[in-house]
Amino acid sequence: MGATEARPTEQVIPTFCHGCGSYKPRCGLLCHVKEGRFTRVEGNPEAFNNGMPGSTSLCAKGLTGPQFVYAADRLRYPMRRIGAKGEGRFQRITWDEALDTISDKLGETKKEYGPESYGVLSPEYWPVLATLGRRFLNVHGSPNYMHSAICATPRMAAMKITMGYVSMAPDDWAKTKLIVNWGANVENSGVNQGIPRAVLNALQGGTRLLDIRPMLDPMGSKADVWLPIRPGTDCALALAFLNVLISESLYDRAFVSEWCHGFDELAGHVSGFTPEWAAHITGLAAERIREAARLIGTTHPAFIRMGNGIGDQANDGTSTIRAICLIAAITGNLDVPGGQCAPPPGGLTEPAISTLEELAPPDLVERLVAPESPIWYQAAGNWESGPTTAYYKGLMSILTEKPYPLRVLNASCSNPLSATRNPRKVAEALKKLDFMFVMDVSHAPHVDYADIVLPACTSYEQDDFFAIRRTARGTWLGKYNQVVEPLEESRSDWRFYLDLAVRAGYGDHFWQGSMDGMMAEMLAPFGVTPDQLREKPGGMLVETPPSPPSERHQYSLLFKSLPHGKVQCRNDLIGGKEDNVKSGTLSYFPEYQGPPEGIAETPELAEGYPLALSDVHAHRLSQHSYFHNVAYLRELQPYPWLKMNPATAEKYGIADGDWVRVESPHGWSRFKAEYFAGISPEVVMTKRGWWQSCDELSLPGYDAFDGGSEVNNLYNSDESQYDRFYSQMAKQTLVKISRWEGA
Repeated sequence: MGATEARPTEQVIPTFCHGCGSYKPRCGLLCHVKEGRFTRVEGNPEAFNNGMPGSTSLCAKGLTGPQFVYAADRLRYPMRRIGAKGEGRFQRITWDEALDTISDKLGETKKEYGPESYGVLSPEYWPVLATLGRRFLNVHGSPNYMHSAICATPRMAAMKITMGYVSMAPDDWAKTKLIVNWGANVENSGVNQGIPRAVLNALQGGTRLLDIRPMLDPMGSKADVWLPIRPGTDCALALAFLNVLISESLYDRAFVSEWCHGFDELAGHVSGFTPEWAAHITGLAAERIREAARLIGTTHPAFIRMGNGIGDQANDGTSTIRAICLIAAITGNLDVPGGQCAPPPGGLTEPAISTLEELAPPDLVERLVAPESPIWYQAAGNWESGPTTAYYKGLMSILTEKPYPLRVLNASCSNPLSATRNPRKVAEALKKLDFMFVMDVSHAPHVDYADIVLPACTSYEQDDFFAIRRTARGTWLGKYNQVVEPLEESRSDWRFYLDLAVRAGYGDHFWQGSMDGMMAEMLAPFGVTPDQLREKPGGMLVETPPSPPSERHQYSLLFKSLPHGKVQCRNDLIGGKEDNVKSGTLSYFPEYQGPPEGIAETPELAEGYPLALSDVHAHRLSQHSYFHNVAYLRELQPYPWLKMNPATAEKYGIADGDWVRVESPHGWSRFKAEYFAGISPEVVMTKRGWWQSCDELSLPGYDAFDGGSEVNNLYNSDESQYDRFYSQMAKQTLVKISRWEGA
């Protein structure tokens, strides 16, 4: 019997994995069902998994679909809070009661406080909230889509304001002579999406690898050069690279002369940022910095992969990405084969519907409660799906009531006690909030603060969505097919939004609640109807005329959105303009700010808190703070871990596997020590989001406050420390550690 054949009493149902987040190309699955129960899963060879036709590969998360569906902490029924906020006491109610309560509250607060009193918490790319949720906000009249500024969007914005386009991958990894992996967690983030395989293939073909990360992860172990940088100091390193490249004339003079604006002023700006200056900040030897810069300047073409930690979770992330883009630009690596390429023309990569922006009030941007990026920038239409409020700052408006407090919050698919800094303050805000509703798969910590709780289906229990994958032969479409019946009374969040819109009187703008109406709009660009897609449960290839070959060096087109039509070495697009907190103006040049607490930045504090701490954003065994309840995955990382150099552990009397008290100036958390030689003795690393228990293994969950295991409890959340362009918050601090003797 073949691997994909059904056993005699089994059904095999094709669908898609949702384990790596909503915006990534989803892996195709073949799900086996026996007597109505989901039993096992394997990769679908027709779905181009891992970027290859015929591949059946899946990552660990993809292989645990049945365990995720039947997890003990699933929400099963609509509920209403009956205790104090935070107690977690609820009573079961009907869906009709829940929808009526939410709709009535939205109507009441809109009438009394204005439509902007309603906010939605979400990562930018969550498909329901970035489409239906944004559409609902626009029809309702609120601008407050509260993006968390922790993934992708800040990086993309910084690229656009510097070089006019976004570059996440070269056109052909095999053509790249040097890959600079800068803060990118490629072996943990979307591991089955093709990039790790492409990088490894390139290395086998002779491409060199420069890896810049605090911790030696598997990809870094294959690098020609690894720079174990102190967390949060990447901008200093980038400025030093620019210093070397310019002072040693390791730049493309022809490109700089024709396509770079303000190069001479940039040269003056970075003249003092020598490798010796950066060595003190980054913890790297000056000569190693100089050698790495020379490697970039003398190897062509080179591609720099810019990761989450340096651009999205650093308080000078915008400057960091600007500086790195300028490194790529002046070395002549913009839009060359194997270099910092622009995406191919045309083609949709995500199902999309209109967000009905034309129905929103004309002053929508001006009414943001806490603009994520400056109002002048957002007013010009610089966004992914509409205007955005900063996640944490929006929550704090509930406490400060400045400029006004949010009154109603939709915290679905987003766990604010783990997604952002200072969970104690977040909990205070949630307690003060007038009304919050949550729709989720699991009973996450913030559920205990909700007024109405709604049970969401997993992707295996619904058929309300479809996936897209661009291939050389066209666009591959695949429908989500329901593998098993929804658990108890759980529903698709797509259907919830449609039902709520009808209840709220917005049915005319939401297909009168029809899923087929919505799907038809999403599928229209591909010339396919919902019925046609249903006829192909295993997916279908929509052959499209091949895009014209991407012509490289089309700089007049790539840079046309920028002042002077050139790369912004001196940034006249944002320089001298008001920042996002109206505290001053933005710099014309990248500037190093550094973490709020750092070994070089706050030396007096470092005397009492001598270790630099940060966390990994993505992990191959979890998706943000979810999947720790899945036994197969929890067996591989049973406890909240803290990776440290054995020399560090010995200094503080900590054995491998000991519980460790980790204390910063802001709080304390506990983790289990994990010896790891591939990390500097002055740095410790962990990951966030350990709230889920795993009943099958009798392993507990841990709360977000002092004594728990949430790293966000340790970080600085002061508004003065945010990135002044896109509101990123640092995920770096100083800590002291000791062996924890608690139970």
